[in-house]
Amino acid sequence: ETWLFNWNTPMVLSPHNRTVLYAAGNRVLKYTNMGEEYEVISGDLTYADPEKIRISTQTTGGITRDATGAETFGTIVALAESPLQNGFLFAGTDDGRTWISRNDGGDWEELTDRFPGVPAGTYVRRIEPSSHDVATFFVAFDGHRTGDFTPYLYLTRDGGRTFRSIAGNLPTGGPDYIHVIRQDLRNPDLLFVGTDVAVYVSADMGRNWQRFMEGLPTVPVHDLKIHPRDRELIAGTHGRSIWIVDIAPLQEVTDQVMTAEAHLFEPRPGLQFGNPPIGGESPGQMLFQVPSPAYGAEIVYRIGGSGEAGQGAPGGAGSSGPRAEITILNEAGEVVHRADAPATPGIHRHTWNFRRTAPAAPPKTAEQLQDSVRAVERVRELVDSMVAAGGDREMLERTRDMLLSGNIQGIVAALGGGAVGGAGGRAAADPLAFVERPAENWNVAPRGGRTGMFTPELQVIMQAAQAITGGGAPGRGGGFGGAGGGQGPLAEPGTYTVILGLGDRELRQGLNVIRGPDAGGG
Repeated sequence: ETWLFNWNTPMVLSPHNRTVLYAAGNRVLKYTNMGEEYEVISGDLTYADPEKIRISTQTTGGITRDATGAETFGTIVALAESPLQNGFLFAGTDDGRTWISRNDGGDWEELTDRFPGVPAGTYVRRIEPSSHDVATFFVAFDGHRTGDFTPYLYLTRDGGRTFRSIAGNLPTGGPDYIHVIRQDLRNPDLLFVGTDVAVYVSADMGRNWQRFMEGLPTVPVHDLKIHPRDRELIAGTHGRSIWIVDIAPLQEVTDQVMTAEAHLFEPRPGLQFGNPPIGGESPGQMLFQVPSPAYGAEIVYRIGGSGEAGQGAPGGAGSSGPRAEITILNEAGEVVHRADAPATPGIHRHTWNFRRTAPAAPPKTAEQLQDSVRAVERVRELVDSMVAAGGDREMLERTRDMLLSGNIQGIVAALGGGAVGGAGGRAAADPLAFVERPAENWNVAPRGGRTGMFTPELQVIMQAAQAITGGGAPGRGGGFGGAGGGQGPLAEPGTYTVILGLGDRELRQGLNVIRGPDAGGG
């Protein structure tokens, strides 16, 4: 027998038995007992065109011999098993044949002639069995090798007897073509497509598509995966990069949500872990560029297109349109957090940092206000000086912005309980005193000897922050002249109620807060 394997040999770990693996060349193989045994469970599912096989394996199209075998022809390139039915298998070939087997390879049924509009011999790019209905699956074809950039994407709801196109408004005419189709694990109408230049999303089973590219460059997307627990879409791109995006709100989108004036999405559990991340630090040779996730519980809501939902709550001075109010109650019905939020059309996110509302601070004296202004100026001078002396501009400016917003709790905690010591010369003795060249005072060490966690630049700035705040850790809005009274105590783990207030109306959702093993109190 002749065996041919594609450069990208398809392999599938069975969702029903982790000791079973399916793989395919021009036939399908089933490996059992963690690969110790195998059996061939199909005949040759390709057309086995002898001329094409001869050219691809012996002359490589008449150009050059490809020792890698990347141009081998007559192979299975798409392989899948239904997550709902053990042994319900799907296979597609690089010469346009599509097959299913309902009895684990005992018999195979060909579906090749059931896709209206697909030219004969078009590469079967991906088969996606549904996780919601055993009779539903999707098939994507790729014709770019023959100059055909039409997006071929098909759906069946009757087990493969009939198919209809769901390509909708996906772009045609090139240079784009489909690599992968995925159906969401929670919302059956939510679909994602990865193409050679983009990711597209459809919330209505393929009737309408739109680009889904926030933060993702124009790049071939060869695979997509939906994380069942974290509710995130993971994209594998050409060049071996991985991109991740939160799709939890999209999973709740229905016709009712889209037509409602407002909708409060179900929050994911909020995890209280140890010291909050402050900058995505990396021990590598350069700063890790991916922004760290916000520390806290994320509240996501949607305001309808007319924006009428927020008309009952006009914005205050300096606002940019109608406002909503987010309130969080504990199990006793007490308010632990309250904040204004935008009520303009679209999806909005608000993060609660697990802190209870702090008591109001007494008004600042004229002398305190003057000290706050001086502190801000001094921190800016320190950063500018250290950047000029060759410091890491991105890290220093990020730290400066965090300090000036009062967000130094995580930095202080990581430096050893909120106090900075060491032998830093004038900067250590009086961070607000004039120093002609503060960049030379980079020999400050945090208490406890934990010198490896932070750069000297950050330690100098932290000394200034400690002196300004009296050794404590101000909350957002405090410390540097804000109106707040410092941050409140950390809320206890438990069940909370999130209320989205829109004028005289309220939307409610439950929120679970859990504490990680390394998260402290206070």
